[in-house]
Amino acid sequence: MFQNPSSMLEHFAQPIFIGLLTVTILLLFGTFLAHFLIMVPFKRLRIYKMELEFNSNTLREKQIANQFLYSSTMLHNHTENVKYLIDNQLMDLKQVLQFLAYSYKNYSLQYNNELTLEIDVLEPTELKGRERKLYQAINRQNIIKANTTYENRLIQGDNLLLGTANVGEEADKATIVVRREYDYPFDTYDQETLESIIGYAVILFDTAIIIQLFHENGMYTEDNELEAD
Repeated sequence: MFQNPSSMLEHFAQPIFIGLLTVTILLLFGTFLAHFLIMVPFKRLRIYKMELEFNSNTLREKQIANQFLYSSTMLHNHTENVKYLIDNQLMDLKQVLQFLAYSYKNYSLQYNNELTLEIDVLEPTELKGRERKLYQAINRQNIIKANTTYENRLIQGDNLLLGTANVGEEADKATIVVRREYDYPFDTYDQETLESIIGYAVILFDTAIIIQLFHENGMYTEDNELEAD
């Protein structure tokens, strides 16, 4: 460009330097684009967020502790729970699951108001898409190891946790579906918490049915209840 460059600017205006600068810019842009496309879906692994990750781990430990606290509180309030179901005529397993799911959702949001949590109790025929695939995965087990499973999304969409409950081999199943936003993935602690909720729902349902039968057959009266207290 300049046959006899007389200044530093004219030296750098030579084609070789312009080519090197162009290649450098393209490499930097390519590196940035690769980082953006690859690391955004796995943003919990970013090195520069190391300190935030430790903070989130601390938050997760508190959430796990609260889950165990909920389970113990649930058992502690067993008598009140049974009374509530009988007084409100909630004598279906699906209704029992809805009662526990609603209380669990409220309990969870008390400790993390930034959490987006949706819980539905559905019939198996109401499941669609990913939810139905998770339900089928549970049913395909030759040896039932767990009645719950979960799937976390890596890019976008909701994380899913699903569990099934029934009170007999021929009884209709009820499913509980928990949805949580991408930033809050599920893990085995969430899975075990849901299993405990489902297990307790069956116990609560059986207890309410037995007491209701006692009432209907005159085997359980207010005097019995006072003596029990």
